[in-house]
Amino acid sequence: MKKFLKVLIIAFICFVVVMTSGTYIFLNSISKGDSYSHEKPVSEDALPKKKERVNVLIVGVDAKDSKSSKYARTDTIMLATFNPDTKKIDLISIPRDTRTVIRGRTKKDKINHAHVYGGINLSMKAVKDLLGVPVHYYVKINYTGLAKIVDDVGGVEVDVPMDMHYYDPKADPPLKINLKKGRQVLDSNKAMQFLRFRKGYINQDLGRIDAQHTFLTALADKLLKPQIITKLPKLVKTFNTYVDTNMPITTMTSYALQAKDIKLEDINMITIPGESKLINGLWYYIPDMNKLQIIIDEIFNETYDRTKNVNTKKDTDLKKTTIEVLNGSNISGLATKIANKLRKEGYNVINISNVKGIKYGQTHIYDRKNKLDDTKKIADLLGVKEIEIDINMEAKADITIIVGSDLER
Repeated sequence: MKKFLKVLIIAFICFVVVMTSGTYIFLNSISKGDSYSHEKPVSEDALPKKKERVNVLIVGVDAKDSKSSKYARTDTIMLATFNPDTKKIDLISIPRDTRTVIRGRTKKDKINHAHVYGGINLSMKAVKDLLGVPVHYYVKINYTGLAKIVDDVGGVEVDVPMDMHYYDPKADPPLKINLKKGRQVLDSNKAMQFLRFRKGYINQDLGRIDAQHTFLTALADKLLKPQIITKLPKLVKTFNTYVDTNMPITTMTSYALQAKDIKLEDINMITIPGESKLINGLWYYIPDMNKLQIIIDEIFNETYDRTKNVNTKKDTDLKKTTIEVLNGSNISGLATKIANKLRKEGYNVINISNVKGIKYGQTHIYDRKNKLDDTKKIADLLGVKEIEIDINMEAKADITIIVGSDLER
């Protein structure tokens, strides 16, 4: 799990880099219409035309260089599908332990073994057979590119939720973590410390997942800003060093131009449905093929409701989001009024109290545990224009609201 999440971040980032750097590569003639190599695996499917949907397999390999990654197991497997008409990207994540058919094997196996048996070519075929859709191109990366990307963009600003201290001289490379709590810009070294730390979270891996999601969002958002154009020369060099793809530069350029206005909210991340199961002493992820087929059909027929993953929550999900409402206005009963309003909407208010010593004219809403979607919905509900991210996995509530006198209406 710890390696998978690290490479997942790299895979997502490298796809963003592909879409944003294609034009620069083309204009600077790094390659005059050719791919990076003349000996790349070719899709067995007909390639899409300019305005047709394109599907790109993204695999992350936990290896230090391209040589050692050639037939290594893939830690991350994702299919990125981009519709030039809607300007939407769907990233379909496939757990590496997914039990599926691999061509040439007599029995079902873990899908990440396909790369061991037949390299990226067999991986493309395995994903095609599982999802039932064509795979046109691939992007393969190794995790060491992440540190370089962080430095290329000038570091990434995150709020470190706690002091992080850990040392493991036997790790490869040796792991020494020494970070102070608070908002700060992480360089490549500190970013790797932040991403690899997991001992201090109350809920261990889940806390680490939340922290890594915060980092991913911050970095992806930075890569999608217009100012990134000044960083493209460095990013392109990193791309050439750490990324292997069979997508020609001219094709990459075409899609980059079509996707140039994509925002973070236009990228939808989905994990194929299923459950873990122990078979003959080994753990597998067993996909629910009926549910998967419905999702694939909806995505490719443009009937998939993306809001159910981002903006819309069922009542049962809302009840899982805990909220504390603190009265900072000195207006008696105002916090209770706001709490009751939230409860009517299905939210779980676990604490109503007062803030002592300070009078707040404006209301502050804090996302404490990576509940960004709910935080935004609550802000809209209360008419608060801005939210604040102050991650603290040890906080009692997922979201903290300090009610100001501006809500007296």
